[in-house]
Amino acid sequence: MDEAYELFWQFKYLEAEAIFQKLIVNTADLRASRSAYWYLGLCQLFQGQSANAQASWLSSLNKDISIDELFRFLRNIASEFGHKFNRYGNSILILEALQNIAPQDISLISNLDVLRDLARFYRAAFRFNEALNAAKSYAQTATDLPDKIFANYLLLHALLSGGSQWEEILGVADQQSALIRSLVAENPQNLSRKEANRLFGCAFHFPYIEDCPRINRTLQNELVKIAHDNLGYHQPPAPIQKEKRPLRIGYIAHCFGKHSVGWLSRWIFKHHDHDQFQIYTYSFLDKPNSLDSVKSWIAGYSDKFYRLGYDSAEIAEIIRQDQIDILVDLDSITSDVCCEVMTMKPAPIQVTWLGLDASGLPAIDYFIADPYVLPEDAQEYYAEKIWRLPDTYVAVDGFEVLFPTLQRDRLDIPADAIIYFSSQGGCKRYPDTVRLQMQILKAVPNSYFLIKGDADQEEIQIFFRQIAEQTGVSSDRLRFLPIAATEAEHRANLDIADVVLDTYPYNGATTTMETLWMCIPMVTRVGEQFAARNSYTMMMNAGITEGIAWNDQEYIDWGIRLGTDENLRKQVFWKLKESRKTSPLWNAKQFTREMESAYKQMWQIHNQ
Repeated sequence: MDEAYELFWQFKYLEAEAIFQKLIVNTADLRASRSAYWYLGLCQLFQGQSANAQASWLSSLNKDISIDELFRFLRNIASEFGHKFNRYGNSILILEALQNIAPQDISLISNLDVLRDLARFYRAAFRFNEALNAAKSYAQTATDLPDKIFANYLLLHALLSGGSQWEEILGVADQQSALIRSLVAENPQNLSRKEANRLFGCAFHFPYIEDCPRINRTLQNELVKIAHDNLGYHQPPAPIQKEKRPLRIGYIAHCFGKHSVGWLSRWIFKHHDHDQFQIYTYSFLDKPNSLDSVKSWIAGYSDKFYRLGYDSAEIAEIIRQDQIDILVDLDSITSDVCCEVMTMKPAPIQVTWLGLDASGLPAIDYFIADPYVLPEDAQEYYAEKIWRLPDTYVAVDGFEVLFPTLQRDRLDIPADAIIYFSSQGGCKRYPDTVRLQMQILKAVPNSYFLIKGDADQEEIQIFFRQIAEQTGVSSDRLRFLPIAATEAEHRANLDIADVVLDTYPYNGATTTMETLWMCIPMVTRVGEQFAARNSYTMMMNAGITEGIAWNDQEYIDWGIRLGTDENLRKQVFWKLKESRKTSPLWNAKQFTREMESAYKQMWQIHNQ
């Protein structure tokens, strides 16, 4: 049996199938052979034999083995393929097969589970329409309030990922807000662990839709408090270490590697003072063979680097055993695993930094910010204590850049044309901001707009062309680019742009840093929420104010001015070039010292 399992997880389905067939023939006890039947069916499914697969699965059922047991097993395997191996196609095949197995005998809960998983895995596989249909089916079937909220979250996720159906997006967002308010009013005390964990990220999409942090952050805080309270972890606080030793700093995330968090956080690992700080890194949801160059870098600069699964209790216990003094969460609400770990309070001081806005979890003590990225009155609606660093909340020493692969003549753009550029996902393509971008394009003769980012490519092109035509801009001036093969190639290709146009109400972050590193002028619209002030703080810390707009008209004016004034573009270019020598944004060593100073002060406050 062990040999068959090993072959299966090496994706050698034909060889594994032969062994499972022999095991079934040689085992009289049906319950004992059920695992062989179930894996046999999977081997057949992945070889395109769906009818045989269903026959194998149904052959295992009797009065002792229910169809719901089979459902739970197959859903767990689908989750393994998706979360552990990024084989979303395998996950989808299993879940689609489940929908065809005696549906009349399946419990409502099992059907909801399949629809929920399909919505997630279709989205992960960039199958946007199917993700949307699965999410809608789930939303229509869900009856309990927590389920409805999670269904709406998946529906918003699918809609925003496509990037074009904004009328529906706004309606679903209003519904989501109303559902969350209903849950807050009910304040349930008996949610299951799964229900509580699913709530953590259900207010995730509001910053993409409106810049209203006082309302939305309050709602986020109330929602995660319900999840936190229902999980009900009452473990004793981690002991304060009396011995004289370096402070132990733990960093936890699921996105160390070639991800925005990995690219930006890697520098702090390089510059940490290991005489004063011991650095422990907890990388979870880790995939086999996923130790890419960025993750290897981070592992190499960590005193201890863990590659973990998704068992929250196990992760929290490892952190507790390591006697971490300050645990730094880089995921916020992007991961329910991380939220649950932080809820368990495995370290005496817990901090959120970098990965997203603050989570609002009662178990988090501090949120790292700077003088610009949050308004002065932000503490009024943050559950965590805002810890403002003196200059910037993030810094890098630079980015790797390859040779560009974009050329004007291949894009049918004249050599003397002005090129505006925007590289963001569909979720950031708020229609009002796209209209402002089209007004800029209309006002600048001989200008073109290059558009790139994850989205439903057919839908996003229709979306942009419709707004262009409504504004009086020929769609011939739009160019839609494929995703670059590597991050280094993407950065090199930025050089084709004369001006980068930022998104609002959700700005770029890593994309802004890359733009500034390549010394390209950009226009950003500053708002009130964290997501609407990232580019602002980065531009201020790179030493430029040209392109910072405080309202829609200023956004248009800066876009026109930078497009028509070549001397101004050159001034911004040289300012950014010189900023590499002196600006806080490009001094990761100084930034690390400031973070370390913050850690020391937090520790002193804790021990008073």
